[in-house]
Amino acid sequence: MVGRFVMAIVSLAVLCPLAVISAYALARSLRASEPAAAAVASYDARACSLGPKILGRIRRGYIQNRSEDIVFVLRGKNYLGSFKTISHSGPRDFLQRVPLVLYGPRIEAEGVLDRPVTLADVYPTVGQLMDIELPERRGRVLSEALVGTAGIPRLLVVVMWDGVGRNVLDRWPGAWPTLARLEADGTSFLEATVGSSPSITPATHSTLGTGTFPRNHGVTSIKFRRENGAIGESFKRRNPRELRLSTFADEIDLAFDNQPQVGMLAWRNWHMGMLGHGATLEGGDRDHLGLITRRSRITGRREFFFTPRYLDGFPGLDRLADELDARDGVKDGRWRGHDIRADNDNPAWVAYQAKVLHALAKREGYGANETPDVLLTNFKITDIVGHKYSMDSPEMKDVLRAQDDALGKLIGYLDSEVEDYVVIVSADHGHTPSAESSGAWPLVQHELEADLDRRFDVTGSTLARSVSAVGVWVNRGVMDEHNITYDEIATFLNGYTIRDNWGRSQLPSAYRDRGAEPVFDAAFPGTKLDEAVECAASQSTSAP
Repeated sequence: MVGRFVMAIVSLAVLCPLAVISAYALARSLRASEPAAAAVASYDARACSLGPKILGRIRRGYIQNRSEDIVFVLRGKNYLGSFKTISHSGPRDFLQRVPLVLYGPRIEAEGVLDRPVTLADVYPTVGQLMDIELPERRGRVLSEALVGTAGIPRLLVVVMWDGVGRNVLDRWPGAWPTLARLEADGTSFLEATVGSSPSITPATHSTLGTGTFPRNHGVTSIKFRRENGAIGESFKRRNPRELRLSTFADEIDLAFDNQPQVGMLAWRNWHMGMLGHGATLEGGDRDHLGLITRRSRITGRREFFFTPRYLDGFPGLDRLADELDARDGVKDGRWRGHDIRADNDNPAWVAYQAKVLHALAKREGYGANETPDVLLTNFKITDIVGHKYSMDSPEMKDVLRAQDDALGKLIGYLDSEVEDYVVIVSADHGHTPSAESSGAWPLVQHELEADLDRRFDVTGSTLARSVSAVGVWVNRGVMDEHNITYDEIATFLNGYTIRDNWGRSQLPSAYRDRGAEPVFDAAFPGTKLDEAVECAASQSTSAP
């Protein structure tokens, strides 16, 4: 058996130098069964086999000692969650491809283009639009949209449709006629991607705002490991200081001596990466911030930002909820069987946000004079619906159409009241199809955590400090106490199957002949990421 392992290592070393490192883990055979030990010899090759594109996206989004200790890539369209609750995050194309549309009187009507771009390219494009010199970052100017433009627009509006990747638009092609018109009459980049993984709200909004990726701007995900080892949350308490770089909104404000109106209306602190630092930036001021919560509360953080008083408790939600209730002909407080007022997951909330956005723009004078203003907004409802009901649900079609209607009304307002404007419409990630439609396996988090503890004989604590859709933060104290290595954890995960992840005696009927199928395409220590990238690049360049 030892001879076979040695031959496996030698063979893998030819493919990738990362393989040699696994020799140490192979020697720890007291802890591993023969199938698991064989898997150790493959985790590095499996990482390498992900290829340059996937690994490049992971690398742009990864910061060692901040991101997950063990990185994994779920197989196919598998996702973290359950058959009822769906998540989205990863380097796959269906989660990465997003719309990116520029429209307005100063935008060239180039129609739909197929050049690959990323959301980082918005930042330098805005700099050129505003005729200011921004700090140089990773993004590149979307020059096709700006050919022949001259002068500075009075108002830049950025509209993010949360979770509405290209796969969602393709799933509901008739639900977004306004966006389709803007694509045709403006410039749209069909091959736009997030550009980094995890494809998740805080990281992606920060990429759009700063013109570079999490590896540089610092916002890697919703959760991250702090310097003291604790797992924290991005922009907690609406504090922007974790964002390491300025945004285009910050820079525009400074370039025009804080004269521009700069603000954002959104749902969560996670979106703050596209707005910026407010008064925490040297020379900055308190930009507008309105974060919508349940029951029409709209708040901010007064030390750093300014929230106009009229926003909190802004009227109109009850009337919009009643109108939605009446659409099916029965006033029962329900929409598609759901309590309209129980959660912000329906078209009434979309219409409410559009109403508040219109009030903010009008009352604060966005676009009212020659000094350029910046107004940012994120429509969260599509993402909420994608998590709760899936992107395949009729609920998604309804809220997508509602957001498109809101976009049409916004364009109408800009045409009549502002005239000189640019609108950029995009999304922060795609969404995941339901398991029923895709045949994917929903990775059950608590079962994975329990299996890790059983595998490594951990009792009274847990080896996994936290599990995300792209990896595991390890409890390092437990790991040291039990003499566990990252290589061993990666080995276990590479051999982890659908059957392993199901804590009951019999798999669901659709999966009974798929029990031996791996859950992950690859799992590997984050410390090996750079070597995996190099391995994949060498294989790509040497391929015929």
